Amino acid sequence: MKYNFDEAFDRRPLSGKWACAIGNDLIPLSVADMDFPLMPEVGEAIKKAVDMRDFGYQSMKEHHYQAVLDWIKKRTGEDIPREYLLNTPGVLYTMRCAMYAVTNPGDKVVIQTPLHTPSIKSASMMGRIPMKNWLIYKDGKYTMDFDHLEKCFREGAKVLMMCAPNNPTGRVWTKEEMDTVADLANKYNVYIIADEIHRDILWDGHKHISPTSMPSIKDRSISVISTSKTFNMGGFHIGTAIIPNAELLAKVRDMLYNFGYACGMPTVLDREAQTAAYTQGETWYQEMMSYVEGNISLALDYLDGLPIHAQKPDGTFLLWVDISELGINNEQMWDLMRNTWKVTGDPGSYYDTKDYQDYKGLEHHIRINLATQRALVEEAFDRIRKSFK
Repeated sequence: MKYNFDEAFDRRPLSGKWACAIGNDLIPLSVADMDFPLMPEVGEAIKKAVDMRDFGYQSMKEHHYQAVLDWIKKRTGEDIPREYLLNTPGVLYTMRCAMYAVTNPGDKVVIQTPLHTPSIKSASMMGRIPMKNWLIYKDGKYTMDFDHLEKCFREGAKVLMMCAPNNPTGRVWTKEEMDTVADLANKYNVYIIADEIHRDILWDGHKHISPTSMPSIKDRSISVISTSKTFNMGGFHIGTAIIPNAELLAKVRDMLYNFGYACGMPTVLDREAQTAAYTQGETWYQEMMSYVEGNISLALDYLDGLPIHAQKPDGTFLLWVDISELGINNEQMWDLMRNTWKVTGDPGSYYDTKDYQDYKGLEHHIRINLATQRALVEEAFDRIRKSFK
């Protein structure tokens, strides 16, 4: 391999995730960023930009947009017109501004739980009313509850805030599922806003289907992507919205401007970092995928035969571990992770409610991030396995 993903990388001085490991041997496998160093080519692009010494007002040029288009085509085969792209400050910011652009205070917004915690909170911001469409969990697999989703739409929901692939469950929605979502959205004039931040992390032949690529619903859809998860660049505040409907794109652009962001004018370093990742990152990406898939296989081997269970995700580098058989509450779960395992993940309640700090009930899952060094995965899951003996 060209890149060494086994390289020891001490993140404790700066990483919020690793702060809890200062002064102890705790292994945090929680927050969904990677423990790998920045791709060297991105670092070199940043240095080159600094050497230019020009940090005046600058804008995205056509080759910066072309880098995004070429990356998407390489991954999915989509030929997306340049005019569909909108430069943004990142996925979560854009999801919220897109929601504000197509709704008014008092409007209902559907979210599909379990779901990334900030996305749950998004649906209740600025006077919007969240409606939870719970995914159906059976035999370790999550599916959409389409009957309830239609009920939400029938009761007046204006927007479906999707997560595709889903964080935390790792589901990649099939074409059949997306066709049903599109049919329902069209029937009730609902907009789809899709968080596609994990769209490049797919396993075992699963294919990501974006609503903006579907002729039947693309004019009512917004997809948002970034280099954040694919290249471990969450600290760079830049992303891309894909919006086929020109009128809708203009509304989102205006809303982002209302909140202080001039689309097409990211910081110089953000712009050059994103472009370097998309134009020079293919080998790094492929090797990272192979390495992380090995981590997933290793973790599943360690869990085999234990009273906690997981399946390989369709996508993402996250493992959604079912701990319901233990029958422990939130406080007991934290004690187990911190004091027995000395390994931390994120509790399932984080993905059920934005008020997870007040949750006192039984825990059902733990989300574990496997985008880290192989030695840490081995040590962490060895600790977990030994604790059950």
